[in-house]
Amino acid sequence: MSSFFGQSNTKIHYRLIGKGECIVLIHGYLETLEIWNDFAEELSKSYRVLTFDMPGHGMSDELSECNSVEGMATIANEILMHLEISKAVIVGHSMGGYIALAFAELFPSSTAGLCLFHSTPFADGEQKKSNRMNEIELILKGEKKLIVEDALPLRFANMNLMKFRSEVNRAKAIALDISDGGVVATLKAMVSRPDRNHVFQKANFPTMMIFGMRDNHISLDVASDLANRHKNTRTVYLNNSGHMGFIEEKGQALVAIKSFLECVFS
Repeated sequence: MSSFFGQSNTKIHYRLIGKGECIVLIHGYLETLEIWNDFAEELSKSYRVLTFDMPGHGMSDELSECNSVEGMATIANEILMHLEISKAVIVGHSMGGYIALAFAELFPSSTAGLCLFHSTPFADGEQKKSNRMNEIELILKGEKKLIVEDALPLRFANMNLMKFRSEVNRAKAIALDISDGGVVATLKAMVSRPDRNHVFQKANFPTMMIFGMRDNHISLDVASDLANRHKNTRTVYLNNSGHMGFIEEKGQALVAIKSFLECVFS
């Protein structure tokens, strides 16, 4: 079911498929819910799967010039309440992981489990903040295409670029269709978000992190540090993935997610 949820005179596009316990898949930067289509379809054979377009992305209206990860987490919670779903496992890809963490912190009673998929709980460092502000300047100059052409191939492991050429091109097409205002608003949200390592430390629900061994954005050193820091969190490494494991190693990623869901809902 694809539908719209009204919020403050704007409409947020969401899709709900499948039956059973609920899992929410939150897309990342320069993505829309479409990026999850194949993965969500597989999960929907056993679970109810909710995806939604962030404000200014896909078919969702823009909310403001600056979104916040807390605001987007609140939207996810309001959609769940609208659908009368009391608890869900929250999975966030990349930037979606920042929103998933905010959701778990703000709405712990609605969080059955938390999974970061190619994401970290760290706040942006100064260099990362500077990079994001540079991207904002490029977008305001009408140069979003340059960002997309540079950024999207880096999300796949270098060795996978030819194998997943059509998926890279599809990801580019999705990104180019996002409004400039939507992209700028999410960049500002990422710059302003806090560190949320404490969410893992205080969680009273199961948690998991999934990393790609060949990720151009999250080094193995960072992944290992997080695994050591949060020993009660299940950590999965995808051997042949970059930053898009649900595409690059869909089968292995599904096994990891389904195993986690079985643990959560057992």
